[in-house]
Amino acid sequence: MPGFSLLVLMTIALTGAFSPLISILYDPTKPYMVNQRRNIQHHPPDEEFRIVLCIFDTEAIKGLIHLLDISNPNQNNPFSVSVLRLSELVGRSYPLLIDHEKQQVPPTYQWCSTINVLERHQELKGTFMKLHFFTAVTPKKTMFQDICELALEEEASLIILPFNTDHAVKTVNSQVLKNAPCSVAIFVDKGLLETNALGSFRRNNHRFAVLFLGGGDSREALVYADRMLAHHEVSLTVIRFLSHNFIGYNEIEKKLDDGIVTWFWVKNEVNRRVLYREVVVRNGEETIGAIQAMNDGAFDLLIVGRKHGINPVLLTGLSEWTESEELGLIGDYVSSPDFFGSASVLVVQQQILRG
Repeated sequence: MPGFSLLVLMTIALTGAFSPLISILYDPTKPYMVNQRRNIQHHPPDEEFRIVLCIFDTEAIKGLIHLLDISNPNQNNPFSVSVLRLSELVGRSYPLLIDHEKQQVPPTYQWCSTINVLERHQELKGTFMKLHFFTAVTPKKTMFQDICELALEEEASLIILPFNTDHAVKTVNSQVLKNAPCSVAIFVDKGLLETNALGSFRRNNHRFAVLFLGGGDSREALVYADRMLAHHEVSLTVIRFLSHNFIGYNEIEKKLDDGIVTWFWVKNEVNRRVLYREVVVRNGEETIGAIQAMNDGAFDLLIVGRKHGINPVLLTGLSEWTESEELGLIGDYVSSPDFFGSASVLVVQQQILRG
């Protein structure tokens, strides 16, 4: 008995010593840390654009299809979309990641009606858009790992997440933003991007706007908007916010911002569907005031960078306003019910290079 008791005590001691050591030495996000550029801005224009489209509930399908439409897949830049349905693990001892082309989906986790809707839409797009279906059955605390692993394996340049007020889903989105091996876009759908049965917009013109506050996320948002602008039924307003006397800028970020804005304007200066403006502000209150002034309630989609690289002067005094950290300060503001109009919102975060 004394020997057995000693063995138990040694086991407890070793477990107590090694558990924190393993947590320090083993980083489950390390496989996603890549130093190759996988984003929209640096994606070769003549190569297939790869997207991971995440679905937590079927209600989001319609809006996500519309978002794919306005992202403008075409003959020169076709899309390959990995559609990942995420289901919470219930009553199983281990998680599943099912590739529908290689494995049979258990009846409990089938989502045939949703797949049928997506497949019909793929038929309308022809060879411009290829869909590949996956199902992940996993605890919500590890869902972000399935999303990131699939994006890594498929060499995706963009992960698209639907915004959801459910706390668990918001946590998943936040974890994806921290660990993704590529760029991430969160879509707040307010139902205005409607299309008819033939895949065309119901109205002749849709008004989009980019709120450009600088930094890598804003540059990514602008390039994504430029992709949408190739659709002849889209008009685009770009508003660049600058601090008074250029206070607070990181010199490198400012040069990169100037470069991408110049590229965009040279490319589109003769395009009558493009309006470019610059607004000078002194603090966050003036930034919000300028956004309110430009918003006539008729925009269909607002595109904004999440947070990286924004001049802090532009957000001074706004830190206490945010309710949804995953959307960033400005994304949260224009998504709120108090913001005039019914524009859907796309919040973009450029890939964070690691390693």
